[in-house]
Amino acid sequence: MPVRPLALRAGIAAVLGGALAFGLMSPASAAGPVTSVVVSHEAAAKAVKTKVARAPKSVSIVAGKRAKFSVTAKGTKLTYQWYVRKPGRTSYAKVTGAKSRTYAVTAMSRIDGARYRVVVKGAKGAVTSKSAALVVISKPKITTDPADREVTSGDKVTFSVKAVGHGLSYSWRIMSADSVDWATLPSHARTVTITARTALNGSVVQAVVKNKAGKVESFPAFLDVSSTPEDPYAPDTMALAGEWALVLGGSDLDADAEVAAASGANAPAPAGSTYVTSTLVACSFAEDDETPAPATVRLRAKNGAFYTAAGVTLPAAPAAAVKKYSDLVEAGCTLSTVGALVPDSAIVGATWAATGPKGLYLPASTAYWAVKAA
Repeated sequence: MPVRPLALRAGIAAVLGGALAFGLMSPASAAGPVTSVVVSHEAAAKAVKTKVARAPKSVSIVAGKRAKFSVTAKGTKLTYQWYVRKPGRTSYAKVTGAKSRTYAVTAMSRIDGARYRVVVKGAKGAVTSKSAALVVISKPKITTDPADREVTSGDKVTFSVKAVGHGLSYSWRIMSADSVDWATLPSHARTVTITARTALNGSVVQAVVKNKAGKVESFPAFLDVSSTPEDPYAPDTMALAGEWALVLGGSDLDADAEVAAASGANAPAPAGSTYVTSTLVACSFAEDDETPAPATVRLRAKNGAFYTAAGVTLPAAPAAAVKKYSDLVEAGCTLSTVGALVPDSAIVGATWAATGPKGLYLPASTAYWAVKAA
């Protein structure tokens, strides 16, 4: 007799039900074998390859401030370790305790030029970032000051300065001998060039170097400008002629006979001529037991002609023309009146010319002063 499917299923169910009732089978075994699986979302997630997305950038900062480096990386379970290559070294050293994606250090001059990089490790490898430099900006330091210069009027004269530091900028200034204020010179480089003029004689030139950390001023350089007939000194300016320091004052352009006679001239002046006189302070550099090389003071016309009839030769000035004052005697100086008889047409553009030959200490030279009314 054939077994019907429904009857077969009913019989199997009855057998299983009885086994469960008597504890011969557990519900789990009755349902068939089961495999237990615990799923971890972290393990199931796909690990990302470690890489640096943004490397540290170089930092330029003033000494004493905090410099900060940072890195951006991608990957799984990332860790960080920073390394430094100090100035003068060829290898990198581990920075103790620097284990985050950022690192900060106090900028000091001794680590100027150091380079920093970071090693990033993750579940899928490790990678080293590109290095970044630390530039520490300290106050500039001048290593070579501008030098004193001795030039002649009309010359181009250049002053220069050398300094060390980061981000340096330069400016120049000048102070004339008769001023207490600085005037700006047109240069922002480490050198400045100016055209020498007698008006600048005795001036001082100074460089100012600065950056973000501060500024420093150079030692002033002195400018000594020798005169020329075309650019004479102004009256009452001290100048050197041989071994003499001389000062010619303002001139009397129409001296009367008495004043002219004091300078050794013959009075009265002929028609078409004029006595021109001036005061002269003369100080010698010679020692007490030495005779200074003589200097000659003459009047020079614009056309180059010299008028010496009433000139004075130092130190043997005419006795009547020499007056000594207590404040000049101690310095070995004399006060004289010098004069010359010149054609009226020669006065305009004329200069006083003092010539001193080579002495024991100084070379021969000629100084010129403008003939201007006192």
